[in-house]
Amino acid sequence: MKIGVDLGGTNIRAGLIDGKEIVNSKAIPLQNKDDLESTLEQLKSIIHTVFKNGVKGIGLGVPSIVDLEKGIVRDVVNIPSWKEVPLRDILEKEFNVPVFINNDSNCFALGENYFGFGQQHQNFVGITLGTGIGSGIIIEDKI
Repeated sequence: MKIGVDLGGTNIRAGLIDGKEIVNSKAIPLQNKDDLESTLEQLKSIIHTVFKNGVKGIGLGVPSIVDLEKGIVRDVVNIPSWKEVPLRDILEKEFNVPVFINNDSNCFALGENYFGFGQQHQNFVGITLGTGIGSGIIIEDKI
């Protein structure tokens, strides 16, 4: 089992995934965007609602620049308090499982590649429209 999380500028969504099936999910509005600790607590809280024994890892999509090697999220436009957040370290300490972070549009494109219409194509562009606009590009089945 794994947990997938979408941190948006308006909502946070988390789902517990077993194989290719979502077995539990939760969504909450993101509040107090100007307070880093408050937003981190909201994120941890929603993950706790779907977390259970046997979870092997957490994947998180964020609407920002991500240092993939260090797991640092930078300059989240729609969450002003998130200027430079060592999110991977924070969540790994909280949940004691590996945490993987990427830009939310990249995560969308990967999701389509593995589970959606993208399975039929080796190359495509996924466009996301929400609080902001983004894109993830898949070339030869890789982001």
